[in-house]
Amino acid sequence: MTIYQKYWSLKEPPFENVPDQKVFFRSSQHEEALSRLMYAVENRKGAAMLTGEVGSGKTTISRVMSDALPEDKYLVRTVTNPALTPLDLLRSILYEIGVETDSDSKFFLLTKLHDRLQENQQQGIRTIIVVDEAHLIQQRESLEELRMLLNMQFEHQFLVTLIILGQPPLLLRIETLLPLKERISVKYHLKPLDLKDTVRYILFRLRNAGAKRGIFTREAIFPLYEYSRGIPLRINNLCDRCMLIGMMKSAGAIDTAIVNEAIADLG
Repeated sequence: MTIYQKYWSLKEPPFENVPDQKVFFRSSQHEEALSRLMYAVENRKGAAMLTGEVGSGKTTISRVMSDALPEDKYLVRTVTNPALTPLDLLRSILYEIGVETDSDSKFFLLTKLHDRLQENQQQGIRTIIVVDEAHLIQQRESLEELRMLLNMQFEHQFLVTLIILGQPPLLLRIETLLPLKERISVKYHLKPLDLKDTVRYILFRLRNAGAKRGIFTREAIFPLYEYSRGIPLRINNLCDRCMLIGMMKSAGAIDTAIVNEAIADLG
């Protein structure tokens, strides 16, 4: 146990910024986003898209979705760095589903991909490819390759479901690719938490870490919300800095003065 955890009587750090499905905060919109992704997967849709600001919870939602799917019926794999050439993107997807190749033949890569997807289908396994940080894909041709994957079908069913995650710029790129846009049957945009959900989120993270009390005063929430704008990543960063400063000051609770000092400290 760290000094930080001992001071605040916590079993673990409450505001880590690593996507973790164990601390999935089920706000109404996060629940809806999860439900839409589950619908797309369970109903064999070709593609679904989840967008939101950095740190809004997109990756965590995709991991919660993956955990909820039976491993004997679904193969879920994630491409975490999709800012690749079309050929490298295909190789990356193949690698994730267990096929390694350095071929430069697009025909060969697509054939191997189709064969593996159809093999999975015949074994009763649905293949789900999550493309995270899709807003980083700069080449139009790479986005076109994602669309082409949806041409892989068997007995009038998609052989793969694409889950496309990205920040708001992704929406503009998809708008310029009408063939791909029309294939995305399920969409959802995560908005920042409102003030009420921000309070619930902070309490949820503290309770999950073993806290027996709120730690933050009621008044402290207002500057905290104003700074974070309800974005979980920013909430985590600020709350963590507040608790560090509070410990160094031997404070019993985090008040407005500590929050303002933490904001200045974060720059």
